[in-house]
Amino acid sequence: MFMPLSRAEVYFVKLGPTRGRELDRKRRPVVVVSINAINSKPLVVTVIPGKTHNPGQMVYDNEVLVEPSPTKGLRNPTLFECFQIKALDHSRFDQGPAGVLSSEDMARIEDGMRLCLGLS
Repeated sequence: MFMPLSRAEVYFVKLGPTRGRELDRKRRPVVVVSINAINSKPLVVTVIPGKTHNPGQMVYDNEVLVEPSPTKGLRNPTLFECFQIKALDHSRFDQGPAGVLSSEDMARIEDGMRLCLGLS
């Protein structure tokens, strides 16, 4: 199934099967970080997966905390783990977007990715 996706959109997808410390199989939020020129083709889509942030939990430099809002499609504070960059097939996106992150949130995710990839 091919559905054109857009950068900064948030989707809930199943990431399994997983191994080791990868985020588990349940449906998780992911934010699309690949450029729209790639997202509009039947290739893989690059995403950053997220998980619910618990109050008092430390936020590391390689993670970005995004507060919930209806526009973002998030019901809970969410940690996007920039060190878990994933390429997903379009078939994993079986529902429409839940929301779209703000340009400020995306800038912080981009900074986290640069840190994790050693890019200045």
